Amino acid sequence: MAAVLNTRIDSRSDTLSPRIPAGLAIVFSVAYAAFSLRRHANFQTSGFDLGIFEQAVRGYAHGELPVSDILGHNLLGEHFSPILAILAPFYRLFPSAETLLIAQALLLGLSVFPVTRTAIRLLGPMLGTTIGFCYGISWGLHSALAFDFHEVAFAVPITAFALDAYLRGKLGQAVAIAASLVLVKEDLGLTVAMLGLLIAVKPATRRLGLITAACGLTATLVSIFVLIPHFRGTSYRFFEAAGSGTGDWFDSDKIVLVLLVLAPSLFLALRSPLLLLVLPTLAWRLLSSNLFYWQPDFHYDAVLMPIVFFALVHSLTLLRLRRFSTAIAAALVIAGTVLTTSTRSSVVENTDANRAAIAEPARRLLQLIPDGASVAIENDLAPQLTSRADVHLVGSGRPAEWTLVYRHRTVPLGQFIASAGPFVLIRN
Repeated sequence: MAAVLNTRIDSRSDTLSPRIPAGLAIVFSVAYAAFSLRRHANFQTSGFDLGIFEQAVRGYAHGELPVSDILGHNLLGEHFSPILAILAPFYRLFPSAETLLIAQALLLGLSVFPVTRTAIRLLGPMLGTTIGFCYGISWGLHSALAFDFHEVAFAVPITAFALDAYLRGKLGQAVAIAASLVLVKEDLGLTVAMLGLLIAVKPATRRLGLITAACGLTATLVSIFVLIPHFRGTSYRFFEAAGSGTGDWFDSDKIVLVLLVLAPSLFLALRSPLLLLVLPTLAWRLLSSNLFYWQPDFHYDAVLMPIVFFALVHSLTLLRLRRFSTAIAAALVIAGTVLTTSTRSSVVENTDANRAAIAEPARRLLQLIPDGASVAIENDLAPQLTSRADVHLVGSGRPAEWTLVYRHRTVPLGQFIASAGPFVLIRN
């Protein structure tokens, strides 16, 4: 594995203009933002999880703890993600759910830059640009975009820039960048630890690697056993599902997940030791009994995409397949397009007509609710109101001044205010 650091192959492209990587990053950022904002405008976002994160960021923006009324507790007691506080100044200026969606689009779009730049530097403009494009359309990123907002959006560019530095041989810089992953989510300290082990393979950098591995592991343990229980008041709740999903390692969903993670690289990423970085994230998901962790429909795979594509780039430099560049580029585009358009998260999916149909009546009723009110509301309406009201979901058992529900629910006692489309608004 010492060959991991032997990456200055065909580095004559080092002085290549950054216009192509920057251009792709800008194009994808705009496309991601447009897609996310369209979904939100058509009421395709939800309290779980956009509303939860907006309430947390709203707390930070007002100098308070990131408490979510929807979740019912401090978000730091759910996952250790203090990096969300970075969004506080922007949310203070633009207090809306759209601020979070745009921030996520920009973060994911930013990650396109280091992937493309490294690919062009090592593989040349044609294949490098193609790899950058295929990364931008990768199904893992679009699954995240199609499921509201999550803290892992920060991990994607951090991982990408860390691996960019790693493949440039700037290991200290790679560690410094990757270290911030421990502020994104508690399990990502294990990814930092794995990076440290890769660095430790070479005798000259063994000390740096072992220190990095030890610090990454320590950060995860401290987050899980000290920080999260402190903010939650109970033990780490995700232990409840840990270890009980191991009964069938050959479950079809697990096999499909692993194949989908590797497929965007045409399985060539298997040649690179960098692919080992996906193991911590895949391990906790496959060890869990939560079936959602095995499925490719949510945000969990976004952080794996930069790893897979950097492993692809590294693999191609090791395999020296430059003469097959055109064929590889064509195959990557085909594979990426098929994978992305075949998932429910596809950016080319048709807007759900049913969701679009309820948007206007829902907006009319939401306008009747005053700012600062406490509201019990449906999950798919919550993020439309979390910027200006104290929102929790119907059925939480907590009192509220207003209730906005679907007609088919048992209408709570109170003063009928209005109805529109499938909704009814009650003043409690």
